Amino acid sequence: MLEETLIKWRDKVIREERQKARREARREARRDGHREMLLAQMTQRFGRLPIPVRRQVEEISSIQELRKLGRKVLRAKSLEEMGLG
Repeated sequence: MLEETLIKWRDKVIREERQKARREARREARRDGHREMLLAQMTQRFGRLPIPVRRQVEEISSIQELRKLGRKVLRAKSLEEMGLG
């Protein structure tokens, strides 16, 4: 009885950890996709990006911040206007 309860509890914990890992992997994939799209848009708009600007964008971990910059790239006339560089 106790052994069965422990096995069920262990299996539940393992399932929850796997679900948590999958959610985190999806979050990271979304963030990476936003970052790639932003860098592509910036390159299209401003030409080749300076390495420090690329690094600055690559260090952004917030999807909201990446989205905000994605909107800015549509109307900014320079990287400085975007708050980069």
